[in-house]
This record gives sequence, structure tokens and C-alpha cells, in this order.
Amino acid sequence: MPFTDHSDLFGAVHEDSINRLVRHIMRQRPSLFNYATPFFHNNLEMFCAKFEVDDKVLKAKNPLFTEQEPLPILGAPLPIGLNFCLQLSEAAIDFHPGNVFGLPPELGSLTAQRFALHLKGCMGMDCPTKEIINELLPHIERFLVSRQQLAAGETKEQVAGTFTHYTPPMAAVDNRDRERQRTIPLPTRQLICFCLELYAVGYFEWGTVPGSQQVWLKPRLDGLEIVDIEPRDMENAIECYLTTVLKLGILPRLIIPLEKMVLDISKEFQKMGLTLGRTVQLEPSAVPADVPNNPAVEDDQIKAFFKLTVTGGA
Repeated sequence: MPFTDHSDLFGAVHEDSINRLVRHIMRQRPSLFNYATPFFHNNLEMFCAKFEVDDKVLKAKNPLFTEQEPLPILGAPLPIGLNFCLQLSEAAIDFHPGNVFGLPPELGSLTAQRFALHLKGCMGMDCPTKEIINELLPHIERFLVSRQQLAAGETKEQVAGTFTHYTPPMAAVDNRDRERQRTIPLPTRQLICFCLELYAVGYFEWGTVPGSQQVWLKPRLDGLEIVDIEPRDMENAIECYLTTVLKLGILPRLIIPLEKMVLDISKEFQKMGLTLGRTVQLEPSAVPADVPNNPAVEDDQIKAFFKLTVTGGA
């Protein structure tokens, strides 16, 4: 049966085209998917996941990653931190029947009219050696002792090797007005890397939005699973949080108005110098009167069916 037997317009997007587009974006805009401290400018080989970069990015000297401040060492009296990197290394979508990747047992098989999403993220963090910690510890202890003495008004002299100076006792206690210092990373020799894989299953539906007369295509989430995190309650808590973020923070930003999915018929005719003199209204084909599913997620594609209603004129 031709796709337009019971609809006036038909559109479809194959999963391969979406995944190919994602790979191109990852190669041409690596800074959107890789985050790290400035240390990595001269140590690209230490990233946890190797990533490909388009030659044009290198020639233009565009950033390969987005710079981040070192991870602060909580409680340390000095602004010191650890180098780290955070990467989204893989991203793919799979439309029913599902042949791009397998799903974890918790999500089962990909059922009819559903799509699956796979994301893989990696993080690497420096772990200071005993030698570095033992070298820093006396300086930190001496710094803390000097601060206590200054706060108590017991000394007005700078203590050698503590990087401090005399300040009135109250100012020594209350540092809120002092300009924030940049975090200094400790020397890095190697990273501890780990990766997590996330799988999600969802579907699409047509719907309205309060305050808008348009019809919108909306992605919805059915289930989410992070592979192999222990203990189980920690995994459940993280999955619950990510599910909430997707449902309330990310997916609502991805809804698409019907008019953006197809050509504006009236405007296209006007570009050709033709005036319809009528109003062309676009709406989704009805389910099940016109088509079994709309949108339809099947045959490795997402398909959408539309009807045109022409009003006005002679």
C-alpha cells in the first residue's frame, strides 16, 4: 500500500541518517562532548576515551574540549584540586525492530512503536601519589597553624612557607569578600578512568501545548537503565534522578511543532510567484481511521503522516 493512500503527505527519517549525523557532529564539534581541565591541552593521550576529530577542526585550531576548573579538594585550606576529564563517547538511536544495539535485560526487547537510545560516558580523575601528598601535608599543616595563630591575634608575622600574610583577626575568619582564587591542580601522572552506559526506551506522540494552537510531536520516556552500578539502591537513585531530568528537563525541549516538519505550502507557492487565494491547514492523519500508527516507529524509521485541508477561495 502506498504511504499516501490515506494521507496527503508522508515523511520518514531512518535511524542510520540520525546516527551518521551524530557522529559527524561529534567529529566537528568535539568540545560539545569532551570536558576537561587545561592540563589536557598538552596531554590529549590521557583522555579516557579516544575521539576522532575532523581535519578542519585542527586546521582552524578550534577547541577540542571545553575547559573546566580542577575538581576542588574539599576541606583543603589552599585552593588546590585534581585534574579530570568527562566525556560523552558514544550516542546512538535505534528504531523498532531494533538492530543497532542490544538492550539490557532490565528493559527487555524493543517492542513495537518504540525507539531506544544508547549513551556511553567516561570520566577520568587524577589520584595523587603518596609522595605528592606527603610533600604537601607539612605545608598545609603549617598554613593551618599560622591561620589559627593569626585569628587569635598571637602573631603578626608571616610564617615562612605558608603563603600567608598578616590580616586583622576578624578578616582572617571571614573571607567572603576576598576575591575567589583559581584552583591550582596537583601534578598529574595518571588517571583513574571509568565508563557508564545508559539505555533508554521511549516513543513519540502528537499532542497540544497549553497556550498554543499548533500540534506538536513529543518524545516520551518509557524506561531507563544504567548498566552495572552497585549498590542497587544507589543505581535506583541515580536512575530516578536521570529519568526526572529527561522527562522534565530535556525531552520537553525536543518537542517539534507540526509546521516545522514539512514545507509551508503557501510560502512555497509564493516563492514560485503563485498565489493560492486559499488557506492550507496541515494536521496529522487520524489513527486508526487513516493509518494504524502516527507517528509510526517501524522498519528502522520514524514515519509521519499528514492531511491537508484547503479552505476559502472560489
